[in-house]
Amino acid sequence: MSNSSAEIDVLSYFRGKVDRYDEVDQQVYWRLSDTLLWETLSGKSLDSFEPGFSFLDAGGGTGRWATRVLDSYPQARGWLVDLSEDMLAVAEGKRTGDRAGRFTTVRGDLEKLPDEITGQRFDVIFNFHNVIGFLDDPLEALRGLAALLNPGGHLITLAPSLYHSTYFNLANGRFDEAERAVREQRATFTEGMPPLRLFTPHQLTGMYEEIGCPVEVLTGFPSVIYPTFQETQIEGTGQSVEKILGTPEGFQRVLDIERGLVDAPDVAARGNNIFVVGRKR
Repeated sequence: MSNSSAEIDVLSYFRGKVDRYDEVDQQVYWRLSDTLLWETLSGKSLDSFEPGFSFLDAGGGTGRWATRVLDSYPQARGWLVDLSEDMLAVAEGKRTGDRAGRFTTVRGDLEKLPDEITGQRFDVIFNFHNVIGFLDDPLEALRGLAALLNPGGHLITLAPSLYHSTYFNLANGRFDEAERAVREQRATFTEGMPPLRLFTPHQLTGMYEEIGCPVEVLTGFPSVIYPTFQETQIEGTGQSVEKILGTPEGFQRVLDIERGLVDAPDVAARGNNIFVVGRKR
């Protein structure tokens, strides 16, 4: 990040969350979202590579997703790069047992990648949960990541949606932020959060085409149930979410509905997040 004040704000924001960041999967909405993300990541990308594929978790924070990949694909080798020393300290603590020899963590900025990363090549590079939204120049950051892919490799992004952000802020009475989302394609979801750059499916498709990674998968999820304000916090569940997802039967029925929509051609515009897979030419 080139803007030092923005960098300080982002680091401060995540410093306040790091101790409990991994507890997010205790919230039923995020368990649903994580299930959909994992099934889409593995089914649409990871399963198509040889067992010993290499990956980079760009902006991987505490390593929640990097370690899940390593544990599920025991021959894979992974790197994680993140700007936050606090997050990296947690990720480094997960380099234990069988992971230790297959997992490398590096501190670095996605817009100016460190030499340890630029000297590597990867089969899969992913950036999840709003990482791209905190960057000053997401197109150039994606271009830099694409340069590290082996031919035929996948560049995967989970990006914050302009449409969902506008809805979310209106639903929570934050009219100024909803208007800002449409006007500037930036917004926050809660007080104290640094402004987040927002995207549309069309924009992401264009960016991927420009960097030489035509989109093969474009979807969005969750798409039929959205988070409440409570889900923007580390703990707690909104009443409307609890009513729908709070029982095993309700959770499973919604999950099955979501699974049935993942391949729908227009669902990316409805998702809470936009999921994109591009293949390097």
